[in-house]
Amino acid sequence: MAEKKCASPKKTVYLEVYSQQYDMEKVMAAAVKDYKKNNKEAMKDINLYVKPEDGKAYYTANGGKVNGSVDL
Repeated sequence: MAEKKCASPKKTVYLEVYSQQYDMEKVMAAAVKDYKKNNKEAMKDINLYVKPEDGKAYYTANGGKVNGSVDL
């Protein structure tokens, strides 16, 4: 009997620190939106660095050529 293939499960990552919870998918979406708002060049890659103690998520894009941040 063949196995039924199921749809991929939804995956969500939360960061919990200082009694706060952050949805990492939303934080990444905010960083991508900020990049697109402030840059005309197409995004090739993006790296996210979350610093709850600053209340920010910092990002680098396009091999580190572009930097930015968004509020958590």
